[in-house]
This record gives sequence, C-alpha cells and structure tokens, in this order.
Amino acid sequence: MKFGMWNVKCVMGTLVAALALAAPASFAQQASDIDAVKKRAELNSAKADLEEARKKRDMAVAERWKDRETANQERELFNEKYQESKEKVDALMSERARLFEDVRVAREDLAQVKLQAEKARAEYLSLAAGPERLETLAKFQEQGVPFKVAERVEAQNKVKKEMGLYRDDPLRIAKSILDVAKGEMDFTREIQQEQAELIFGSAVAQGMRLRLGGLYAVQVADAAADVNGNRPTALMLPVAGEKKRVFSWQENLTPETKTEAAAVFAHAKDSAFVMLPVDVLLSTELSSELANHQETTWKDDLMEFFRNGGILMYPIVTLFALGLLIALWRVLWLLVAGFGGLSTRRTLKALKKGDIETARGLAVKCHGKVGKVLKTVLCKNYAGRQAAEKALEELFSAEVPKLESGHTWISVFAATAPLLGLLGTVMGMIELFDVITMHGTSDPKLLAGGISIALVTTEAGLIVAIPLQLIHTFLVNRSDALRGRMEKAGLAVLNALWIDQKD
Repeated sequence: MKFGMWNVKCVMGTLVAALALAAPASFAQQASDIDAVKKRAELNSAKADLEEARKKRDMAVAERWKDRETANQERELFNEKYQESKEKVDALMSERARLFEDVRVAREDLAQVKLQAEKARAEYLSLAAGPERLETLAKFQEQGVPFKVAERVEAQNKVKKEMGLYRDDPLRIAKSILDVAKGEMDFTREIQQEQAELIFGSAVAQGMRLRLGGLYAVQVADAAADVNGNRPTALMLPVAGEKKRVFSWQENLTPETKTEAAAVFAHAKDSAFVMLPVDVLLSTELSSELANHQETTWKDDLMEFFRNGGILMYPIVTLFALGLLIALWRVLWLLVAGFGGLSTRRTLKALKKGDIETARGLAVKCHGKVGKVLKTVLCKNYAGRQAAEKALEELFSAEVPKLESGHTWISVFAATAPLLGLLGTVMGMIELFDVITMHGTSDPKLLAGGISIALVTTEAGLIVAIPLQLIHTFLVNRSDALRGRMEKAGLAVLNALWIDQKD
C-alpha cells in the first residue's frame, strides 16, 4: 500500500513540473487549482489507501479472530482430551492403589493363613504322645504283682519306638498307647490258675498257683500237710525296699491265712464265689499284718493306742482320771446331801396342813440339806420372819458353795483335754513336715509316727472332753435341783410359820 501511494505522488509531481515549465506565468491560477486537484487526488488516494488498509485490517482482524477461534476450539478440544486423559489416569491410579491394597490384604491374609497353618500343624504334632505318657502304665508294673513283666515291658518299648518313628502321625501313636493301656487293664482283671513248679525257700514242689489281676497271687504245694494240717503256702506281698515297694513270696503266714489260701483252691473248682485273704491296697503295713497277724486283746489295743499318742497321752489320761474322781466324789456327795429320808417328806406334809408342832418334832429326824433347812427354822424360836430369813440366808451362803464345789475343775478338765489334743496335732504335723523335708513322701513308715500323734491325741482329747462335759452338765443340773428343793422347803416353812405376818 505504501508503494502505490508513492507512485501516485511521483506521477502527480511530474505533471506539476511539466505544467510549470510550459506556462510558468499564465498558469499561476491554474497552478493553485492544480494544487487543489492534486491535494484532492492525494486525499482521495489517501482515502482509498485508508479504505484499502481498513479492509486489509478488517481482513487481518477477521483472520486473526478466526485463527483465535480455531486456537480456542483446538485448546478446548485439547482440554477435553486432557481432562479425559487425566480422569483416565486418576481412575487408573485409583485402580492401581486399590489393587495394591488388595495385594497387601491378600499378603496379610496369606501370612495369617500360613501362621494358622503352622499353629494347627504344631498343635496337631503336639497331640503326638511322648514317652512320659507311658509313665502311668509303667506304674502298674511297679504297683501290681510282678507277672507277665517281660511281655508288658516289650509292648511299652514297642510303643516308645513308634513315638520316635511316627512323630507326624499322632493317631497311630494314640492307638498304640490305647492298645497297651487296654492290655494293662485286661491284666488287672485276669484270673490265672495253673499247675506249676513252685519255689518255697530253697525247695521246689509241685502245686497250684492263682493270680487275681495285679492284686493277689497265692501258691499252695501239693505236698502232704504238716501236723497242723497246713501245706506249704506263700502269698505274693509287697515289702518295703530301699527306693520303692518290692514284691516277694512270703511264707511266714499265720495259720488262719494258710487255711484261707488252701480253701481258695478247694472252692475255686466248684464255686463261683471265693473269699480271698487279699490286701487290695497293696500296702507294706497291711501286707505285713496279713502275713504275721496276731490276735490281740482290748488291753493290747488300748496300750497300742496309748503308745501311738506319744507323751501327751499322759496328761490327757491324768485329766480324765482326775475328772472322773472328782465327778464320782460329787455324785456321791450330792446323793447324800439330797437324801432327806421319810421324815423330811412328813415334815413338809405337816407344814402344808398347818401342824407346826408335829413338824418340829419330825424336823429333828430330818437328814440332808433340805432337812438342814427345816431344822434351821423349826428347831429354833425366832422373834419374827425376818430373823428366820436371815438365818436361812446364812445357811444358803454356807451351803450353796458346797453344792457347786468341784464343778469348775471338771469344766476346766473338759476344756483342757481338746487343747492338749490340738497341741499333739501341732506336734505331729511339725514332726511330719520334718520327715517329709528329710525323706520325702515315698516311704509311708517314715510318716506314720507324726500322723499317729497328730490324730490319736486329738481323738483322745475328744474322748476325754465329751464325757467330762456331760458329767459336768449332769452335776450342775443336780446341784440346781437340790438348791431348788432347799429354797422350796425354806419358803414352805416360812409361809407356814408366818403366813399371816407381813414382816
């Protein structure tokens, strides 16, 4: 556009120069017109250039707006695609986070499942019994009579081997243990009777042997009986060993035990009920008594009871003896003091009838404490009832303590005897704990001394206390009854003599 305007200006200048050269003087007026035309042409050209420039500007603005609109559309399209891509990325990130969380939870669940599986496996394997489970079964071999020992030990050794080989199979081990336990239970209820060679000391003889489970075994020889009618007999009994109980054939039996053992074989052939001389507890003490039992009298039992009680039996027996002596003295004294005789009853009947003179004559023959009350009032002449009451009060103050004399001692003896028994219990328990501390609890003989003192002294104290307490109650009741009779007789004689007096 600038280039076009420059051409117009050049043309116009050339024309003006030509006109000036052609007619410089005559054309002065025309020159001004030409300048005006020239200016007008320039103005029109400028307008045209301006209009063209405006059009070009409008076209450029329109083009620019079009480009801007296109850019805005492209930007909007880009933003939409960007937003869509962003949303997809966010969704993928959320999904990724969710998947990571699921994977984490799955891993935790897997770890928990593995832990539970290991725990369940450990618990399952823990069900597999160990050798200690056989200790209870082994005790049957130690406690019962020693028969079939080899077979029973072999069965338990087989189970111990299976425990080492099949540790991962608890059911198999449990079944083996149950089979061994069943075998031990069957052994305890078996009745075995056989003809065999029997050993009696250093001699061998033919005879019969009988076993009743794990509790009892007896053998009797077929040899001829001795002068007492007894054949060689032996019982399988426990004896005290160094570490534990040991069973052995004991032949030093009482005649009664030998007779009972021989009767077992005689009745076992044709009878379903047989009496056995068996110690079901399998204790060494009872077995020793069974093998060497001797008949004892009540005196022997009493002396044994006294010895088992220990030193505290002496004061307990002394209290009992003193209590009985005092009680005997008080019973005799109360019988004598309470006996008034026929004259006392006649005197009271005469007082009820109002025959004072007859009553005074009979009162002289009265005996006992009631008679003493009657004689105190009737055999003396008192100025009034008040003087007679004072005489009776003096009499009662002197006689009532005599009625209650000795009762306190009996009560003290009855209360002291259980305390001595309790003291013996404490001493026995202390001795028992000392024995347990030194030797343990495996040997019952070591515990017998302390237990006997602990129990026997308590029993002796109660044996003394109970009858003494009953005797004390009896004596107190007798004394109260006698005192009541004395008071009744005193009131009767006072009312008979001064019934109409008010003093």
